[in-house]
Amino acid sequence: MDVAIEAVGSAKVMEACLDLLTRGGALVSVGLPHPDQMLNVQALPFAGTGKRLIGSYRGDADPARDIPAYIQLWRDGRLPVELLHTDTKPLAEINQGLDDLAEGLVVRRLFTF
Repeated sequence: MDVAIEAVGSAKVMEACLDLLTRGGALVSVGLPHPDQMLNVQALPFAGTGKRLIGSYRGDADPARDIPAYIQLWRDGRLPVELLHTDTKPLAEINQGLDDLAEGLVVRRLFTF
């Protein structure tokens, strides 16, 4: 079974992902499409091939359970969150910062006032 994660927030991308799934595959949608967007897919593949569409809002997190687990993973060296912060820049450099993000030069950049 394969799993696809759609994080763009586009009904068209969701449709494309569903088309690419193999038998028994699942699409997890975490992106938030505009409220006016409609999903237009054939119904048969859901029953005929066992494909699944799963929505996940905010990761369906249970903070009381999940945060202690994430902290323990970090303490064990198995969740290196420090790699998610590339650098910090002044807010005056926001345009260059967004360009760098779009070009894939940074993972996460924080801005200070």
